[in-house]
Amino acid sequence: SSMTVAERKVPNILNASRRRRIAAGCGKEVQDVNRLIKQFREIQTVMKQLQKPGARGNISKLFG
Repeated sequence: SSMTVAERKVPNILNASRRRRIAAGCGKEVQDVNRLIKQFREIQTVMKQLQKPGARGNISKLFG
């Protein structure tokens, strides 16, 4: 709930001051927020790869 609706929809708009506000609002460090955003982007990439035709047969390549 520390993020606005726009920040949740488009996480690319998160600059340093927004990340500080989010971290303060949820009682975490800025590094934790940065780690969460990095993990989110990695999962986004994996999900896009899985949506490609024939990608489900190559799941072991994604995680191996």
